[in-house]
Amino acid sequence: MRRAESPVAPHWIREARGGQSAAMRVALVFKRLSLHGGSERQVAMLARDLAARGHAVHVFCRQVRTEPPPDVVVHRMPPLPLGAWGELVVFSWWARRAVARVARRQGAFDVTHAYGRTLGQDVYRVGGGCHRTYLEHAHALDRPWGLQRILRRSPFQLWKAGLEQRALVGPPAPHVIANSRMVADDLGARYGLDDTRLHVVRNGVDLSRFRPATDVERAATRASWGLGAEHEVVLFLGTGYARKGLDAALRACARLAPQRPRLRLVVAGRDKRLRAWRRLASRLGLDGRVLWLGAVSDPERCYGAADVSVLPTTYDPAANGTLESLACGVPTVTSSMNGAAEVVDRGRCGSVLETPIEPDALAAAVARWLDDAERDSTSRAARARAERHPFGESCEAMLDVYRAVLQDRSSPRGARS
Repeated sequence: MRRAESPVAPHWIREARGGQSAAMRVALVFKRLSLHGGSERQVAMLARDLAARGHAVHVFCRQVRTEPPPDVVVHRMPPLPLGAWGELVVFSWWARRAVARVARRQGAFDVTHAYGRTLGQDVYRVGGGCHRTYLEHAHALDRPWGLQRILRRSPFQLWKAGLEQRALVGPPAPHVIANSRMVADDLGARYGLDDTRLHVVRNGVDLSRFRPATDVERAATRASWGLGAEHEVVLFLGTGYARKGLDAALRACARLAPQRPRLRLVVAGRDKRLRAWRRLASRLGLDGRVLWLGAVSDPERCYGAADVSVLPTTYDPAANGTLESLACGVPTVTSSMNGAAEVVDRGRCGSVLETPIEPDALAAAVARWLDDAERDSTSRAARARAERHPFGESCEAMLDVYRAVLQDRSSPRGARS
């Protein structure tokens, strides 16, 4: 059964919207406050927009890598050399105690909203998708096949999946937010979540930051890469190249290269095995055809200089890059295992390929958009599609969920639980 997305609000919520909503005290819990990374940007933008609407926002995190939004209070866990396992356990414990401590001193929070594997929250956003599904489809793809099976069943990974299950089903049972129908249906089927507590709130995009580039901006970015207007630029942007599908992207470009001498693949984002990826590109005959940018702080410039973006991912709950590419007026090619594929108007501003991705199919889709005779029309269609998902709408949908939490708490049943 399809679950209604949160912007379709029930009657009592629509009434609240009609008047001035009371300000809330909101605790946001996530490991990092940063503008780099999909969930990180969503947390930062939500904190900013909630505070701008007059809500009192506190962020509880382990690391701070950006200037906090105005009027947002940040509480940082003391740095401890604990390792991945220890940090996950201790952060959950610390966040719960820190939220309670601030509530005792300054007043109770109306809503505690967690973005990661922590316990005891009112709202749990599954930004990374279901961990069991991630293990099945995407974990350790850069390792040999036999080792992949072992790593996917390591005690640490199974413990993370168990912690996620505890967080999702309770007690207490939180309201659960998925960022795509793909993830919502998966969580509902795996854990039997109550439809009344399972919401789809799509990621929003900053439409002022991600916008079509001017001719001057496009030319300047290309020039900084050593490219000109004559080049055909395919952009691959993502962290963790194996899961995001760089192997397929390289092989697709290798198939196109003999007939398209001006084709260039621009690879942006972080990966621990960069030298291995460079060797693969060389073996495929792509020497001089691939630009390796590494981590970038201005992805909007990358999209603005591209002709098409590709993300042939093996599993992505809702890749922000898909919506950001569309907002920049750039057609995108992605896979059916990307929850953000649900916002792509297939054939009008992008393509969605079946998983697993076949390099020939990816090459054909890329060529289709490089040869697009209606490029201006495609760009307008892409931008119009992204404009249906401004971050303000995502923030309002989050507030709908918060109001549902307060409604539950005020009901006789909620008061007894």
